[in-house]
Amino acid sequence: MVHQKRLSAPEHYPVSRKGLTYTTTTKGSRPASEGIPAVIFLREVTGYAETKKEAKEIIRKGQLHRNGDRINDIRDSIGLFDTVELEATEETFRVLPQKRGLNFLATEDDRPAAKITGKTRQADSFVYHLHNGENYSSEESYSTESTLIFGDEVEEAEMEEGEKVVVLSGQHAGKTATVKEIHERGMADDTATVETDESEFEIQKDKLFATGGIEVE
Repeated sequence: MVHQKRLSAPEHYPVSRKGLTYTTTTKGSRPASEGIPAVIFLREVTGYAETKKEAKEIIRKGQLHRNGDRINDIRDSIGLFDTVELEATEETFRVLPQKRGLNFLATEDDRPAAKITGKTRQADSFVYHLHNGENYSSEESYSTESTLIFGDEVEEAEMEEGEKVVVLSGQHAGKTATVKEIHERGMADDTATVETDESEFEIQKDKLFATGGIEVE
């Protein structure tokens, strides 16, 4: 077991900095800056477990799932736009960004979603590199920066004008907006002008997540 001192734990960990000396680090493909270990989801976020021992028992029984797959370790990371399901209560949460920490939205929409951050060609297929550190292979051609939504069929939500997006980081993190205009900046990072109910601002495209039809609020 790898331990993390609570006082120096990542800011997005919803743990008390007082009391016990250590908390738990994450493992898996999710970036450490965008995820929390399963034990913290069960104990601090939802209260389904009061102790690490109880969290281990829930996981041992196969009652916690991420994107439809069983979580097998209390350190397995739960990250942005994952869907997390607790079998015993039949509840599903989608992990969303917010200005401080993470937001766990209770939802009936259990479709996982992932942003394409890059792609490579492999024989007759494409390998898509996703924001959560995973890869997805398909013969279908999708655009980088699009979101793939995994349901009965795979849907693509493209980063384009009129698309609903979630801001991933910065002062507007967690806000939903609509893309008004895309700006191609050549050698510089491409940006987009987006509108919320309260304001309009320009932001780097890589800080936006196209939502398609998934529930985000």
